[in-house]
Amino acid sequence: MRSRGYAPFACSELQDGLLNKAVDCVGHNSVAVFDLDGCLFDTRFRQVMIFKEFAAAYGELELFRIEVSHFQDWDLKNTLSRLGVSQEKIEEIYPRLRKFWWKRFFSDTYVRMDHAMPGAVELVKECYNKGASIVYLTGRDHSMRLGTEDSLLAFGFPYQIERTCLMTKPEFSMEDTLYKEQALDEIRKMGMPSLFIDNEPSNCNRFYECCPDALVLFFETDHSPRPDVPHPKISWLRSFFRRSWHGNQWRAFKELPLITTDESGGS
Repeated sequence: MRSRGYAPFACSELQDGLLNKAVDCVGHNSVAVFDLDGCLFDTRFRQVMIFKEFAAAYGELELFRIEVSHFQDWDLKNTLSRLGVSQEKIEEIYPRLRKFWWKRFFSDTYVRMDHAMPGAVELVKECYNKGASIVYLTGRDHSMRLGTEDSLLAFGFPYQIERTCLMTKPEFSMEDTLYKEQALDEIRKMGMPSLFIDNEPSNCNRFYECCPDALVLFFETDHSPRPDVPHPKISWLRSFFRRSWHGNQWRAFKELPLITTDESGGS
């Protein structure tokens, strides 16, 4: 079974239970590990900007109609098809669009256009306040680090304070799953890895193999076209949104303060 794509406000009783379990499994001397692209951050806003800049640069006016809902997987041809672009036109513009997209999507400037997933900041704060160390383990490389740091701080994620760490790849060409497996040695120096949330099946499977006692959750948005599927024992998380969050209740929860002393509750 493949991911169904983004559904940032999807909620259910089962999902509430998984979110509670994620918080319950961490505490003092534990580490919660979160992916960024397509996980804590919704990259579709970055995508929309790139498409509209392409439309302006090449006079492809119909691409100005692009919205976040048109992005459900990594295939730009599928995105164009959802937009209603004819197959003939897709084949004509795709090579130029792909080249234009590639130079921008993996850049420090454009990562600043991402939005935090609804509920993502709240979940990370809850884990931090339980006493866990927080690791943002991303496939982004060092060249994208400054923009990533700016985004983490702008949206209110715990960062640049005690027990928080951002890990980026030394080289863009490094294979993501291998890099994340190698990063586990450094992560274990911070504590016991107890929680992993990632939107790539191959990454989730590797975490499950290397840290069998940890809770591994597959975050169902988009992912690479690799054929991997999550291990049957890995639970799927549709979003970070809870059923009880409506209007003022969510806004109040977003103001949850960070506990930065040893007084935080552990488990």
